[in-house]
Amino acid sequence: MNVSAKIETTAKKLRGGKGNLSAAKVGGGRDRLLKAALRLGARQRSIANLGLRELAREAGMHHTAIYRHFKSIDEVAVALVEPLSAQLRVDLRFARRSANRDAKDMIRASTLRYFDYVREHPLGVIFCAREIHGGLPCLREALQKMLDEFAADSAEDLCLLGLDKLLPDYEMLLTLTRLIAQHTLFAALDYLEQKESSDVIVERTVIFVECLIAGAIARNRST
Repeated sequence: MNVSAKIETTAKKLRGGKGNLSAAKVGGGRDRLLKAALRLGARQRSIANLGLRELAREAGMHHTAIYRHFKSIDEVAVALVEPLSAQLRVDLRFARRSANRDAKDMIRASTLRYFDYVREHPLGVIFCAREIHGGLPCLREALQKMLDEFAADSAEDLCLLGLDKLLPDYEMLLTLTRLIAQHTLFAALDYLEQKESSDVIVERTVIFVECLIAGAIARNRST
């Protein structure tokens, strides 16, 4: 099954679920619109296909009220990224720095916290996986920036263990953490779709990250 088909299959299973915006609270017009955008996004192939009137209707608002918060679907889409990622960045950093005995300990702790987040915020994960190669350039850019920030956080924390000294330079470590960020985003789709295999998927992700880093270190030592 290709990535697009996997996203659609997982989204169908989750339709009707909660928006799960990590920083949103029910009541505010902006937050209601963002939650509505996630719900509608689970029913369509891309948020780019949404209209502002449709979004206002889903949020239970008059269509003119939406313009107090957003002027376009592009603005709505980009606004979704920060609340979906902000708390996870904090949580992952806390997990890594609380488990900093060695790289393996750090990797396992942050991977477990990541998949906890995936379970708690399924529609947000579907949104990110679908739209990172979607039809809105501004949203693709925002999501790539999000992944780059996750990668930079991971690289900085791994540097605390001196891992950068085992590689040619910091840029190599950043390349590895970017690959990890991309891999874990799409591993989340398997996690959501194959609930009976969730523990296996988590363990495979841990192994992937450990082997990627170990392989880069071994390669550097042999050159």
